[in-house]
Amino acid sequence: MRRRRATIGYASVLQPHDHVAWFGDEAGELYSVASTALADGARRGEKLMFVAEEPDPALLSGIDEVDRMLATGQLELFAVDAVYGNGNAFSASAQLATFERVLTDALADGYSGIRVVADNTPLVRGDDESFRRWSAWEQLTDRFQAASAVTGVCFFDHAALSDERKADLAALHPVRSASAVESPFSLVSDGDAVSVTGVLDASSVDRFRRILGTLPVDRPLVVDVSGAKFMERDALLVLAESASADRPLRVRGDGHLRDLVSLVGGATPELQFERENGAPACARCGDVIGVYESAAIVLDGLCFVTSRATEPDAVAKAPERYHRDCYASR
Repeated sequence: MRRRRATIGYASVLQPHDHVAWFGDEAGELYSVASTALADGARRGEKLMFVAEEPDPALLSGIDEVDRMLATGQLELFAVDAVYGNGNAFSASAQLATFERVLTDALADGYSGIRVVADNTPLVRGDDESFRRWSAWEQLTDRFQAASAVTGVCFFDHAALSDERKADLAALHPVRSASAVESPFSLVSDGDAVSVTGVLDASSVDRFRRILGTLPVDRPLVVDVSGAKFMERDALLVLAESASADRPLRVRGDGHLRDLVSLVGGATPELQFERENGAPACARCGDVIGVYESAAIVLDGLCFVTSRATEPDAVAKAPERYHRDCYASR
């Protein structure tokens, strides 16, 4: 199952595992989003955390029995520094350990999971190095949230950040508010891989390189580009640059890769290519048939040209299927 990706206008539609970039214009919007998201979390029986520079429970509206939840510990309010420290001393691995303990304790106490709404603006408006550390954290916590009973809302003040940083942040979240700056691609945790969707072209290659440079390196790295709508040669070269003997990289894809692999010298011990799991392969060349590629499928001795996008079940179930060009050149 693919990780949920969505653009949302209301915090009431959040689901467990959602990792959200919410861009707002003022403190009032922060508390409005927090009130809605936390109220929904309370109905789900979750442990709740609200993080802001000076969190004020009186500004949380629409949540039943705020005082009771504060007294019992179901809802906790924290200053940003108390949770994350300051940007210069921030450690992604230490922060992950903290949230893992919070989740373990919450589940032991009978909660169904944890929900965190945090104003992260103070942590992303520092210098480039501190922003790089934060980008690494976003990817580490995204993996944690994808695999655990966690819902996280990262609130950012529109006015405090450049469009470039807002686009980077949007790229690292599978769920974004309708007010988010549009990023040409997203790069988020999905199963055993980091999944890339959207467009990887010349205009986005620098952002792609920058974000790849902050990927966690504590496990084998798999980048799945089978969901990308378009991928240029330069993007594949950036992937090749990021592979090394100490950091091997497996690139998973379909027809997007078929004509590009030779341009980077083919597979090496540091850089390997593999098919999208379960995707239909061409009976002639053996490569995966891409989602939008014209596919020749043979049923009852007759050949039809279609695509996985148009008729996914027909392409998947056909006893014989080919890339259109492969069928024509048999």
